[in-house]
Formats: sequence, structure tokens, C-alpha cells
Amino acid sequence: MATTTTDSRGASSVVATFAYRFWIRRPQPVWPFVWRGLLPVLGLLLVAIYALSPFARDDIQAQVLRETREHLAASGFGWVTVSVSGQDVHLGGMELKPGDGLAAVSEASAATCPSWAGRLICAVRVDGQFSQPPVAALPPPPAIARACEDSLAKIVALSEIEFATGSAAIAPQSARVLDALAKAVEQCPGVVRIEGHTDSVGAAEANRALSNERASAVRSALIERGLPAERLLAEGFGASVPVANNSTEAGRARNRRIEFHVVAEKQEH
Repeated sequence: MATTTTDSRGASSVVATFAYRFWIRRPQPVWPFVWRGLLPVLGLLLVAIYALSPFARDDIQAQVLRETREHLAASGFGWVTVSVSGQDVHLGGMELKPGDGLAAVSEASAATCPSWAGRLICAVRVDGQFSQPPVAALPPPPAIARACEDSLAKIVALSEIEFATGSAAIAPQSARVLDALAKAVEQCPGVVRIEGHTDSVGAAEANRALSNERASAVRSALIERGLPAERLLAEGFGASVPVANNSTEAGRARNRRIEFHVVAEKQEH
């Protein structure tokens, strides 16, 4: 900005003056920016809390178990029993022929589960412990075999082996009937086949797999009670051998069962 001045002699001159404007920058409040910046961190924290929670572990285990079972059943390995700990998969059961166990492990290792990134391999680790079929033996005399089967059928008729719905987990209240069955099987000749049966509700392959797992669970329970593994077979038949009409609830309940049959005499080695 310029101003004009006049001196004592009447001469005028232009004097330049400058006006200074000072801008004062006031500090902005920090909090609005801080909490917005913390939102992603908070989201990650919530995801981490969920991932470490028992609910998440149970959810992952259930998914791995379900997908692995379905994959094995679809591949013709419905006889394999499956248990899961986290994402570690453990297989079991009696091989139908040598090499079936390794093939089952390979199939289970290829099972995939849905995720946010698409379908990915379910299991981190897969192992298996399989038993071998017993050496072929001659069937016992019919009268002896029938007497043994009748005694086992009476025990089961008085107190059935109970399982969790849709599962091969034996209910704790079935411990007494398993104790009685172990003592009765001990008196039977030779090899006893434990048969699992279901009603017709659901897919045939899934029913067969479940019936096989239940029969295998009973076999394991009897082995735990001191019976030699080579004396016990386990096989699932699904809904293929009904003993009642599947159109009624009472009939379906009768078809969901475990049976025992003497199939061979024990060979002396």
C-alpha cells in the first residue's frame, strides 16, 4: 500500500507502507482422527477374539468333520471313521483290503472346505490307524452261534446302545449295556460281527457311513473292555436291511439298531 506525504517545502513524495496479515493456525482436535484410524485395528481385534474363542474352534472342527466325511463317503470310503481335533483329521476303521487305509488318508487330505477365499483344503494334517481283517476261519456250529446271538440280542433288547443324534458318539448311559455285551461276547465262539443299521431318512451313502461309524464305535468300546480286536468285526448297512416299516416313527426307531452275529470260529495259531 502507498501513501503521499508533503514536506515543509511543499514537495510531495510517495512512501510505501506494508500491511502484514498474520495467519494463526489453530491446532485441530486429534480425537476425530484417532478413533477413525483405530477402526481397522478394532476390526482386526474382534476377528482375533472370535478366532481364539471356543465357538470358532468348534465351528471349524464341525465343518472339517462334515466336509471330510462327505468327501470320503462320495469316494467310496464310507467305512472309515473320522475324528477331528482343530484341523487335524484322524481316520480309523478296518480295511476292506490291504492299501485301503493309505487311499483313505489320501482322499481325506484332498477334502476341501468353504472359506472367504473359496474352497480350500480342510485338514492341516491327516493320519490314520487301521486294523486288518482277521484271518479267515470256519463258521462255528449253527446251534452254538445262534445261542450266542440270542444272548446278545436279549441284552440289547433290554437296554439299547444310545448314540447322539446323527453321530457315532455313544451316550454315557450306555456304559452298563456295553459292559454286559463285553462279558457275553467273551463267551461266544470265534469272530463276532457288529452290524450298524439306520432308518431310511437322509441320503443312502450318508446313512451307510453313519451306520459303519456306529458299529466301529461299539467295536472300539468292547476292545476297551478287554476283548481282542481280532475277534471283532464292524460293518455298516445303512437302511438296506430294515426290520420294520420306515413310514412310521416307531418303525424307524426299530430300524436304527446295532446287531451282533457270529461269523467264524477263532483259529489257533
